[in-house]
Amino acid sequence: MRLLFDVNHPVQVHLLRHVASHFAARGDECLVVARDKDVTLRLLRHYGLEATTLAPLGHGLLGNLRELLQREWRLLRLARRLRPRLIVGTSVHAARVGRLVGARSVVINDDDAAAVPLFARLAYPLATRIVTPECLRREDYGARHATYAANQQLFYLHPKRFQPDPGVRTQLGLGPGEGFVLVRLSALQAHHDRGVRGLQAGFVAELQRALPVGLRVFISSERALPEELRALELPLPPERMHDALAAAELCVGDSQSVTAEAAVLGTPALRLNSFVGRISYLAELERRGLAYGFRPGQEADLLACVQALLADPARRATFAARREKLLAEMIDPLPWLIELLEHEASGGAGFTPAQPLGGLGGAAQPPPS
Repeated sequence: MRLLFDVNHPVQVHLLRHVASHFAARGDECLVVARDKDVTLRLLRHYGLEATTLAPLGHGLLGNLRELLQREWRLLRLARRLRPRLIVGTSVHAARVGRLVGARSVVINDDDAAAVPLFARLAYPLATRIVTPECLRREDYGARHATYAANQQLFYLHPKRFQPDPGVRTQLGLGPGEGFVLVRLSALQAHHDRGVRGLQAGFVAELQRALPVGLRVFISSERALPEELRALELPLPPERMHDALAAAELCVGDSQSVTAEAAVLGTPALRLNSFVGRISYLAELERRGLAYGFRPGQEADLLACVQALLADPARRATFAARREKLLAEMIDPLPWLIELLEHEASGGAGFTPAQPLGGLGGAAQPPPS
């Protein structure tokens, strides 16, 4: 059987690499196409996944439109030649290309349709299956809609697959008793980021002044940093990002994905951007006390929250307990997704998303990390 994975963002590398490993291990042919966005291609190479890039990365409205059209046409030509059984990804192309070549398509997404309306309009109408976390169950797409009781980040950060490497502290040059705050700055250049504001680089200086002695700042940034901040750039390869998130005292940034990753690892995650209040999976993490959201103009409130958290001697125990509660109340979603994809690849008949899949992970075992 042949499967085609469409990877558009570094997060999707982590989301889909375990899935691809599972199908490859059982003898299926797994093909990957990917956008050259941020560190996506580097991560794919690190995890041993060969990928085809279909078009140069677009910038701005016209550039994004050009890239969209080129990717879809070239993906269609590729799929006509290779004839995959199933096309999988957080992709606006999967459903239309799948329909044209007779393949089934599974679109995986964790953003609210209201936050990414163009994606939803382009990706969902022809999809064979739409997969979202349970917090989006109110987005009713009928029998095609399958929801899982977990955060998307648990596909790759569940403790069955990820255990942080404490050696990252040595790699960061931290001394005994020395801690750090990780700042994540996103590019905010996606089509749905138009008009969205996040953290400004100048905020980092304010954050440094607010921190107690003995806490350093490292910055992971999709944007080019000004010269005065380059010495703070996180000196780690991208595949070590999750080790750094787990070791940090706090994560402060404007990235949705990295905020959620820090939160499910039990690291207090503080986010400031215009999407606060509009993303259901982050609202759920905020409700659980694992993340905090602030809108532009609330930088002083964010700094006050940073100081209050760092002053709490029970912080680590509190967040560890909140993380354990989250893990206890959510499923491990990877076996669930693998079984759903196996079902789709075999034709998809006779399945309704409401029924449990193999006891939510009994039959399909995740590959080792």
